[in-house]
Amino acid sequence: MITQRIFGTLSDGRNATVYKIENSFGEYVEIMDYGAVIHSINVKDKSGNLTDCVLGCADTESLQGRSFKAATMGRVGNRIDSGRCTVDGEELILETGRDGHLLHSGSGNFAFKLFEGKAESDGQTVTLHLLDKGECGFNSLLDCYISFTFDDDRRLSIHYDMTPVDKATVVSPTNHAYFNLGGLEDIRQEELTLYASNQPVLNQRGVPCGGIKSILGTPADFTSPRKIGEAMDSDPSFFPAGRRGYDDFYVLDKNRNGSLAAVLYSEKTGIEMKTYTDMPSVILYTPSYCAGSRDKK
Repeated sequence: MITQRIFGTLSDGRNATVYKIENSFGEYVEIMDYGAVIHSINVKDKSGNLTDCVLGCADTESLQGRSFKAATMGRVGNRIDSGRCTVDGEELILETGRDGHLLHSGSGNFAFKLFEGKAESDGQTVTLHLLDKGECGFNSLLDCYISFTFDDDRRLSIHYDMTPVDKATVVSPTNHAYFNLGGLEDIRQEELTLYASNQPVLNQRGVPCGGIKSILGTPADFTSPRKIGEAMDSDPSFFPAGRRGYDDFYVLDKNRNGSLAAVLYSEKTGIEMKTYTDMPSVILYTPSYCAGSRDKK
């Protein structure tokens, strides 16, 4: 079943809408048309109580242009080195930040755009549409459809369908959700398994520059179930100066179980999250505070 409500009014006077997809067990996911945001994921814990597993924003003021929480990063998530890439022989000169590269598509980020939402007739799927104009230097049109499906298997699926309109472009979207399965417990208490034995070699700006390196036996090794906090504390010198947590790019193992990429588990709530992808890599990110507020509307 899908219902919808107005979340709030944006600075330009348009409304942001939240679509609620509820399964037959009373669990539900909320999808927002602004930023293609996963506003909440509410599933039952081991005691049968609903627990929201995603951090988010309370109002449109804190959402607009200020937060990446559970928003869709596009047209390219992560980084483009020096803000330059070549597509079909044409060099794109893109915005760059203080580190000298493009991050999350700069001012053109999908996280800051209002999509057109539609509840599909299956009662399980919400589809968001955007004709991206190519801000940030992409200088082309991209027809974007993002579908979110939540079903009775407690499975949230995201499907990206993006088609160049006038010329070829680079496309690599993702979702920027902050998961917390234990209510508001410190994420370091949760147990992570990540089916990746290697990370790419990065340059000084944090961009892959060729080759991979093994992370087995290091604080980045989650090939076996491991509490995040225990991994962090195992070797503090592993982390760059000024960073006490993960912002790491992993190359997924080819011999893993199908498309299963990661498993996160909270002993407190008994909630387990399995993550699947058809892509070859994942990023693990833990904010420095490792816990957050869910003061949501």
